[in-house]
Amino acid sequence: MKKNVFVALMLALVMMASCALAAEYTYDPENPYVGVMKGEFNNVAIAVGEDTGLATYYLPDGLTPWAQATIVLTPDNTTAEAFADTEIGEQWKALADEKKIAVVFLAPADGTWNLDLQGADDGEILNQLYFTMRSKSVKLDAPFSMDKTHTSLVGYGEGGAAALLFGAEYVTDFASITAIDAKDVPAESLATIAKQTVLPFPANDNLFSAEMNVLAETVGCPVWFLNTDAPNAKEYFTATAAACKNGEIVVKDTKEEKTVAEVYAEFAGAFNRFMGMADGGRVEYTTDMSGANFIFNEEVINGEPRRWITYVPSSYDGSKAVPVVMSIHGYTASMESMVEESRWWEIAEKEGFIVLFPQGYVRDIAMMGNVPCAMWMGAAFKQLVPELDALTDVKCLNTILDMTEAAYNVDKTRVYITGHSNGSMMTLSLAAENAERFAAIGPIAGFGQGAFTSTANIPTWLMCGEFETSMASLVEGGSSVAQLQVINAQNGIDEARVAASEQYDGQWKTMTFTDESGVPMTKFTVIGRTSHIYMPENAERLWYDFFVNYTRGEDGTLYYQGNPVTAGTYAADAAWYEPAPKAE
Repeated sequence: MKKNVFVALMLALVMMASCALAAEYTYDPENPYVGVMKGEFNNVAIAVGEDTGLATYYLPDGLTPWAQATIVLTPDNTTAEAFADTEIGEQWKALADEKKIAVVFLAPADGTWNLDLQGADDGEILNQLYFTMRSKSVKLDAPFSMDKTHTSLVGYGEGGAAALLFGAEYVTDFASITAIDAKDVPAESLATIAKQTVLPFPANDNLFSAEMNVLAETVGCPVWFLNTDAPNAKEYFTATAAACKNGEIVVKDTKEEKTVAEVYAEFAGAFNRFMGMADGGRVEYTTDMSGANFIFNEEVINGEPRRWITYVPSSYDGSKAVPVVMSIHGYTASMESMVEESRWWEIAEKEGFIVLFPQGYVRDIAMMGNVPCAMWMGAAFKQLVPELDALTDVKCLNTILDMTEAAYNVDKTRVYITGHSNGSMMTLSLAAENAERFAAIGPIAGFGQGAFTSTANIPTWLMCGEFETSMASLVEGGSSVAQLQVINAQNGIDEARVAASEQYDGQWKTMTFTDESGVPMTKFTVIGRTSHIYMPENAERLWYDFFVNYTRGEDGTLYYQGNPVTAGTYAADAAWYEPAPKAE
């Protein structure tokens, strides 16, 4: 097909798509965890400036919130809709039905992939597709809840070469790249994108890209060259794998026919890319949750079907009481994502305690502007569901703890909670009502809980990233200062007793408030060069530097390293934060 004819056809399809597609979804409160959008959505326009690419979305029936996704790039002169109907496309759709993942096909904007970086900006269109897929906005044609950490890129023929080039250009979008039956990428094009900056925080738009100046050539990505002879691209990705500091990077070269199911099982579905302490995030193998240690639970609690994962360490035999940590995911995320991101289960396996990963209930909240997503009614989020008891999720999580204590030999003096973002708010709200139940808490990057109902003191370590500017800035009236004041009042702290310290070669900057005996009761850490994320480092420091020091007696008494802790009298002090800016 000639280029001008192809472009005319593409523009006509864009007009048809803009008229035909609409984000109409069906939410079933009886089955809240089932995706509200399903089916095949053709000719979804992805526009960047004057360039427009067309995509075909395939969202299977039963797609769960925070779903894995694969983007498939078509060969030249093949529309996304046409490729979705080929034998290979049908295999991808069958895989989506089986694995409950989203599959999105994308064609080149001008009919052929611009591997020389001339003409339509196919790379930027691909990047925009990724961010459109993860948006969840009801204003989109086919919104769904995508796991931004578990999105793979696969390309066929010329689309395979495009996957190598544009996957390298926008490397932090993707957990892995697979090029099938592809030709090589021009060395000049690879040299150009190598010196371009990439998103320093995967899936975080362009936040602080210029300030951090992370170059594409410094960020590695797992790549599979499948029946692909591409020496330029292989040299490039081998070099980035050696240069990067963000995980185990696999560069694989195979001359063998593989089915779509094998491509996904052996590579495309095998990796996650997370934000992290290293620039460009980190890459990890996807956690296998099919073993006996991961127990999936579902029970009706407060009239709602609630889910959670219980991780039981291999050492557990019921002969002795073990601690429990509850780790709570953020808004739109999932219990599986918290398993993956926090890696609490790895510490639990090593140290012999149980971890609970509860699933937020999927609620249809129109004012959020998203399709129904998983959420927690913690702090300000309680106001989003005024028709429900504000303590619905507090009661749910307490019930999950009750059931865990009934099913396992739990050391009730060593129960801890932590959470991220909306899950951090839930952590604070749960402690606000039941502080006497917990020995310590670790809210990460989500504050806003007002005064506590419970009268018990509660050791608290709050953390956030440097580039979460509103939380990282200690300014009078700001969210972090307000939350720290609430916690310090709860713990009876004289705020003049505060000390600063640094960890991880100065990347972590911590402020610690102590009681009269020097017990660290409130801590606040800003993690440099990071954004909105829960990392294994958060879990490690919470456990080894904080949680292990605290126990809670049956009478509610708090103990630090075996010695009782008594709350003193709160005394406010303004020296540890900046005054509010004066109005001009």
